[in-house]
Amino acid sequence: MKSSRVILFLILWLNGVPALTAQDTILLFHPTAYNLELFQLLADEGIFDLNGYHVLGVYHEKESYDYSQAEVYIAHHPASRMSLQVIKGALDPGNLFRENGCSGQFKNLFNASRGALFMGGPDIPPAVYHEPVHLLTSVTDPYRHYCEASYIFHLLGGSQDPSWLPFMETRQQYLVSGICLGMQTLNVATGGTLVQDIPTEIYGTWIADEILSFPADQMHRNYADMVNTGCDTPTSYHFHHIILEKGAFLSKGTGFSHRKEPLVLSSHHQALEKLGADLVVTATSMDGKIIESIGHNRYPHVFGVQFHPEKPGLFDPTIEHPQSCNSTINFQQAIKHTDSYTFHLAYWNFLGEILQEIRGD
Repeated sequence: MKSSRVILFLILWLNGVPALTAQDTILLFHPTAYNLELFQLLADEGIFDLNGYHVLGVYHEKESYDYSQAEVYIAHHPASRMSLQVIKGALDPGNLFRENGCSGQFKNLFNASRGALFMGGPDIPPAVYHEPVHLLTSVTDPYRHYCEASYIFHLLGGSQDPSWLPFMETRQQYLVSGICLGMQTLNVATGGTLVQDIPTEIYGTWIADEILSFPADQMHRNYADMVNTGCDTPTSYHFHHIILEKGAFLSKGTGFSHRKEPLVLSSHHQALEKLGADLVVTATSMDGKIIESIGHNRYPHVFGVQFHPEKPGLFDPTIEHPQSCNSTINFQQAIKHTDSYTFHLAYWNFLGEILQEIRGD
């Protein structure tokens, strides 16, 4: 065993991946200073059990985002057990779902980690899932999407190439979890497609005031920021209920009966359309038109949620957000004394339990 660890150390070192043989590693894609601080906060508050884990932030060299502030955050928090890793290699919509210039680095990252987390963000280039660009689709950082989608395909495979042998066939307990964009990337990477704009494609309206008049459970973001008239910009986040599928991971993992309908925090204008290979629906919106959570048929620790269980305001009673020109909202206080708050805590407890269980294997 010791000799194999030495060999792994040398392989990782020669390929530019930090050799982390003394502790377990979880990959965090899109490792902004905000996201690093967020995970440290969740860990420090005992909400998300990262005990014993190193967080390795991963991003592609051609991403538009500047990660210099993440470097500063890590330098100022040496006890946080966090570091960054840059992926290098040619990526484009034509080579994401096959062997490419990043495949060797992906394999090394897989071998050196227990799981990977994918966060929220901007729209995926529709070329990745072979669709034309909707007028309301906004692509701002294509290489982020290329890198994340390609890594997920290497892990899970997809309908793009049924002959591909997924990395996870050798380690089926590996954790893959996505929030909002992260869930959409899970879907696209396995061959699924997206609704590019919910109001226009699902509800048939282009008018912000019309969508604001809909029942709360049919709104998936706060469109008040689209009709702002000079006051502080309202938050784009909005609470609505979801339905948990009976027996699905989100119900069992959080201990919540499918009969309960927790409030969740959403801010998105796109949604899953055709499901990717081996993905299953585990929660929906109240009208059944939006997929709110997915799991995987083969790998038990692969799942995503369309909503945002990670926003700091859910756990910090001091954070106030403008809700409209005349009101503010504190996310925690909005659900503090309800089952919905317990649901959010249970979600992170569940994720932490999986990580600790994987460490024990």
